[in-house]
Amino acid sequence: MFLNQSILSIARYYVSFSVFLFLALSVSFDGSYGITGPIIISSYLFLCSGEVRRQIALSAAEKGLIAVLLVFLLSVLLEVICYGVPIRMIDPESKILLFIPLIFLLNAVRISSSVIVLGIGVGALGLFILACYDRYYLGVARVGISISAIQLGYVAFAYAILSLLLAPYCYSINRAKGRLLAILLIVCGALALITVLYTQTRGALIFVPLLLAISGCYYRKQLRKHVKQAVFVACLLSLTGAALIPESSIMSRLSSGVADTEQYFSQGVATGSVGVRLELWKAAVLVTINNPVFGAGVTAYVAEKEALVEAGKLAPSVRRYTHSHNAYVYASARRGMVGLMILLALMFYPVYIGHKQFRQNAQSSRAPAVALIIFGWFFIFANITQVFFAHNSGTIMYTGLLIILVSLMLNSEKELAGQP
Repeated sequence: MFLNQSILSIARYYVSFSVFLFLALSVSFDGSYGITGPIIISSYLFLCSGEVRRQIALSAAEKGLIAVLLVFLLSVLLEVICYGVPIRMIDPESKILLFIPLIFLLNAVRISSSVIVLGIGVGALGLFILACYDRYYLGVARVGISISAIQLGYVAFAYAILSLLLAPYCYSINRAKGRLLAILLIVCGALALITVLYTQTRGALIFVPLLLAISGCYYRKQLRKHVKQAVFVACLLSLTGAALIPESSIMSRLSSGVADTEQYFSQGVATGSVGVRLELWKAAVLVTINNPVFGAGVTAYVAEKEALVEAGKLAPSVRRYTHSHNAYVYASARRGMVGLMILLALMFYPVYIGHKQFRQNAQSSRAPAVALIIFGWFFIFANITQVFFAHNSGTIMYTGLLIILVSLMLNSEKELAGQP
């Protein structure tokens, strides 16, 4: 009995360490997942313990999460089987399979919410340190190039919004030191937002008003009228001031994006960053029209795109990109409307379960549910201009954060109530 209890206790400490390390390192340096991934996978050995397995009692939300992840993986696997796609082409998506056991393990050991919240704060701070290192020590104009400036910008923005949204919850779970921890979390979130500016990732900032509006809808009853106005003005001034930082060059990037869009629709120019993306979307739509139900598979997609370029229907600039820079048209081109519906189910799942939990939970434990909802909406928007599942970092970050945030949301009410 004592030995079994000690195994469960060791498992809780080790899983807490692995989750904190995953959140803290995020994509702080090239190859960071080569460290955090094996550590998380090694924690699955605790599932061999009968005492740990007997603690597993999956909720409906966790069962649904496992289902949508497995269905998405099945759709990718069918693409390989039906279209003869090389297995290496689905390597990023296959990383999802490595995270599914984490759902069972987090359900069994139920790590402290403080570990998750502080891990996100440290991760946000780490991203800012990385940005400063690139910008001021290496002297690069756009930080994160060695990893992927766009990916780094999106991850930094996700950490920024999570840090800000979880700050009130941080205060709730620890009244003694909660105020200080909440302030530190807000500061880390602001630093992560500065990191986004240094990456010059335009897509992450375009959807800020929508995310603020969605957050305001969930907190409208908690904010009095004068507080709403103060928060709105503070956010507006903060974003405006940050956007005008000369060193970030974000305003010039936004201006060039507008100019590229105008040139594409008025003159058909597809050489700029935005013009190429729009042409890639067009390519994916044309392939989908020819293969509407089950798609063409990634190999045929590339071949058909090349044929369209040869026929003069697409600009040659699309040749150097393997995906379409839009997860939804890319999924429909590869796996048809069936694949698109499965992807949408995976993208909207955190919004669905977060909203459901928000309506059922007590007032004090709603912050994790709102954080999960905004996390879901952010990645829904972000995938309009990016394909996260086409990159190892994007797949690992989305899947890992989703599983961890679901666990945080489900455990929050019990933890605030003082239950084990």
